[in-house]
Amino acid sequence: MKKQLMALVMALLVCVGCSGALVPATAYAAETIGYVDLNTVFSHHPDFASARAAMSLEQQNAQKEFQEKAPSLDDNGKRALDNTLTERIAKREQDLFDPIRKKILTAVHKVAKEKGINTVLSAGAVVDGGVDITNDVMKAVGAK
Repeated sequence: MKKQLMALVMALLVCVGCSGALVPATAYAAETIGYVDLNTVFSHHPDFASARAAMSLEQQNAQKEFQEKAPSLDDNGKRALDNTLTERIAKREQDLFDPIRKKILTAVHKVAKEKGINTVLSAGAVVDGGVDITNDVMKAVGAK
């Protein structure tokens, strides 16, 4: 029993050592961490207002279509129509906002590289420290 316990302890120590958990803290000292408030960048992106307006119109049109067609449908028909309209809205949202997201992520990578930042986190995940690159990313995407 003692031999099995010792073998297990040794195996765990080897695994921990291989995982990098025993690497000295100085090995991580070169890591530069930045953070960005993506919500702020997104909401100030030059294409955001028009995309939001288009989404609002799409939602209004879907609601109007549902209200016009629903009275003549049974419960299953209403569910099917609701699913169809929801899918259409989701597709439209993806079509409108994905290009904005891609531009922002490209800008984040560019700014991080320029500033020598190895890791970029969302601002909400940072309690203390790090380099705030939000304004630089906003400039890179032409945000207002």
